[in-house]
Amino acid sequence: MSPEDPNHPIKNPALRALAHWYARRIVNVNVNIIAAGLIALVPVALAVYAIHKTGLVTNPWLITAITFVLDVIFDFSIYFGLHYLANHGPLQKIVSANPAYRGMSFIHDAGIVQVQRAILSPLLYVLWLGTQNYLLHHQILNGFWATVAGGVLGIGVSRVIHTVWMLQEERRRVAKLAAATVASS
Repeated sequence: MSPEDPNHPIKNPALRALAHWYARRIVNVNVNIIAAGLIALVPVALAVYAIHKTGLVTNPWLITAITFVLDVIFDFSIYFGLHYLANHGPLQKIVSANPAYRGMSFIHDAGIVQVQRAILSPLLYVLWLGTQNYLLHHQILNGFWATVAGGVLGIGVSRVIHTVWMLQEERRRVAKLAAATVASS
């Protein structure tokens, strides 16, 4: 549905424009990944803080391993929920969908993004956990802030690379869709 449509269910023009902008796959995938990462960072950082503060675990390598496991669980689950809401759930009906991805099932669509993320995960986690571990080993920051600093660095760098990748993929899909449309005419 076009944002200019007078029958658009979102009456506020600013919110309608925001919804239209968010409907761009490259935007909502990035927003959802960043949101999932930041939301997941809260329980992960709090768990690391509790473990570090209580002295339950003092080995920085074990703290890093715990951080990794918790982040994978929280981030993966939160992202799937956000992606469903934006691209396959109730929000899809009020924003304009990208024709290059129209008709994809939720599992196929989210699966593509998750495979791309899995390919970029080594970079994300080397930056995140390497930074966290360095800051803990050298006692520069406590467990909470070392986790946050590493997470923000890893998420930021991996988002830039993933965005470039998604832009290239979107251009290929649009070109393929245009060629198919011309061929069927």
